[in-house]
Amino acid sequence: MKNALMWLWQLPQHLLGLALIKALGAEKRVFETEDGGIEWHLFKEKSAFSRFLSGGSFGKYVLLPYEDEETVKHEHGHSRQSLYLGLLYLPVIGIYSALFCNLWDRWLHRKWSCEKHRRWYYSRWTEAWADKLGKVKRNFQ
Repeated sequence: MKNALMWLWQLPQHLLGLALIKALGAEKRVFETEDGGIEWHLFKEKSAFSRFLSGGSFGKYVLLPYEDEETVKHEHGHSRQSLYLGLLYLPVIGIYSALFCNLWDRWLHRKWSCEKHRRWYYSRWTEAWADKLGKVKRNFQ
């Protein structure tokens, strides 16, 4: 019963995640951590989705075009945000993160170095909180 209620609590992002998994033909993977396993889905890097976003977390469904421990943990942090915020996750975290962290950065900071992009991106409140929840320690110089 609790699982059904939690799934409903996150219904919009779960439906979006399932639709993207199907549309992208994403394959289920499990990333092992000291706390257990993090389930996620791998999709082809050369897809229409990856042109706009490099991955995402939709409730319990994490979609990425590559396997990277730091990124899987970060997206798992977004999954935990979804668990806490429920129906508010997409408007509060999802839209803000996609528009103001991801697309804004790609359009306005094209000439920045990769390191400068990473510093700026992961200092945004949505991303810093996801790192904290996902137990990601960033080592910026």
